[in-house]
Amino acid sequence: MTDELKQQLALTNARAARLKKARLEAERLLEEKSRELFAANQQLESIQQNLQQDIKQATYELSVTNARLQSALDGKSAFLGQMSHEVRTPLNAIIGLSEILLGTKLDDAQYDYMSTINTGAKSMIVLIDDLLDITKIEAGRVDIRPETVDLYDLLRNINGMFELSAKQKSLQLDLQIENTVPRTISIDVGRYTQIINNLISNAIKNTHKGRVFVQASFKADAGNVANGALVTKVVDTGVGIEADQLERIFDAYEQIGQPGQGAGLGLSICRQLCDLMNGKISCESIPGRGSIFRVELPVKLMTSTDLQATAQARAPLPSLPPLKILVAEDNPTNQKVLTAQLAQLGQTPDMVNNGAEAMEKINQQEYDVVILDIQMPVMTGEEALRAIRESDPPISSHYCIALTASSYQNQKARLLRLGFDEFLSKPLAIDKLAEALENVPESLSMGQLEESSFIDWDTVTNSLEEGVFGYLSFLKSQFGDAHRTIFKEIAPVFLDHNYRELKQLIEYAQARETEKIRSISHSMKGAASSLGLNDLANILLRIENKPEAEDVSAKVAEVKIYMDRLKPIMEKELAQCIAEE
Repeated sequence: MTDELKQQLALTNARAARLKKARLEAERLLEEKSRELFAANQQLESIQQNLQQDIKQATYELSVTNARLQSALDGKSAFLGQMSHEVRTPLNAIIGLSEILLGTKLDDAQYDYMSTINTGAKSMIVLIDDLLDITKIEAGRVDIRPETVDLYDLLRNINGMFELSAKQKSLQLDLQIENTVPRTISIDVGRYTQIINNLISNAIKNTHKGRVFVQASFKADAGNVANGALVTKVVDTGVGIEADQLERIFDAYEQIGQPGQGAGLGLSICRQLCDLMNGKISCESIPGRGSIFRVELPVKLMTSTDLQATAQARAPLPSLPPLKILVAEDNPTNQKVLTAQLAQLGQTPDMVNNGAEAMEKINQQEYDVVILDIQMPVMTGEEALRAIRESDPPISSHYCIALTASSYQNQKARLLRLGFDEFLSKPLAIDKLAEALENVPESLSMGQLEESSFIDWDTVTNSLEEGVFGYLSFLKSQFGDAHRTIFKEIAPVFLDHNYRELKQLIEYAQARETEKIRSISHSMKGAASSLGLNDLANILLRIENKPEAEDVSAKVAEVKIYMDRLKPIMEKELAQCIAEE
């Protein structure tokens, strides 16, 4: 081999060695980078897992904190509700008796003392209401319910409530409603009234001379002619508010005006209610010259037809038939008030002092309805209800109404779950009492039950077809001109649900399962009563009262005959309602 070839071979071998070394180095670097990348991925995965765990832990801790806060809030609500009941009862007695005494012959000093007692008790009631409102708002349990109202009448009524207060301080109380303000609007009347009442009351308290002026105007919504904003101003020539106070007056427990005139909750409630109604409240004031409070709330414009419909819905309830009513109430003042209210409704109740006395009366005679105060000595209303429901029929079937001064938010739902048929709260408005008594199904009146199980089915069918039986008449008495629309919604549900329950009732009767018979017949009876189907409700009531009777299957058969005759008549009426659309 020549030297030249040897030299070329050596160069080739050297080049190959360098390439091999370079390849090995590249492989080493690649492996090293791969390991580093793997380690980085592992670390990233670990960080991600830790982050997820941290998020999970933080979420858990937040849920625990929220649960504790909710529990504390519920506890506060329960406490305030219970305390309101305990405080209201003696305060109602103080207010009622002091007003009676103020109407008697007193010397000047006695009259002054008694007037102070009466005013102080009323202030305590206002404070309790404010505290409960704050609690409800904080708990998110205040619902806004717009309704159609004549705004002009509403504002005049609100202003009229304060005419005497203004006159006693020699103040001029004025109301101005601008021409742009629509007469009929939709707004939460109760909450709006609460806001304006509070502002006028504060204005009168803090004004010693001059006048208080209420002005209403309207801002139309350019984008929607059916909507706009109601602007209400309450202007006074009173003491005014200092600039440093003006920034805090809508905070809870901040007072304005003279010390000792309240706990400072009213304006905070006004602000929060305005927020809930998607509105706003503001104040301008000059110390020594007066203040202007401005409330702007979105409203919907309504027609006079809407107002007429609302007026019909609020029309007085029909005259009540004579009812056997038993009232268990331990407070003598409340007994007198209830007796007077029932007398206005044409009723003469039997009055007892506690649940134990109520049970004695119920065991001696039958009643159409039993009204039970919840907080009573010896035996409470809840204990009395439990004793009634655990008794044998017909005592167990009494229509029972709960009466309580407690404003705890869950009270109504809890008492209805306990077995009460209706719920009334104190102070008791006579229209609410009338409504509760109107809802007592006529078929449940003990004196109206027909013991004979014989039914003339031809007469029943003819009555149904001619409308004499009255389910449409009954609905019209309850819903006015909207009764056919209501019937169209209710009838299919009633037929479907009652036939499913009828199938179960037949099975339970065949198996002689008395408790299930009682339960299902009670449910069907309620549905029948809600449509004014009194004959059907009477049959079901007899089944409910004696589910163990030998002839229970025969009575269930009567229910089936009735339903089979009712169904085609209802379906025919339903088709006609649909065709009229």
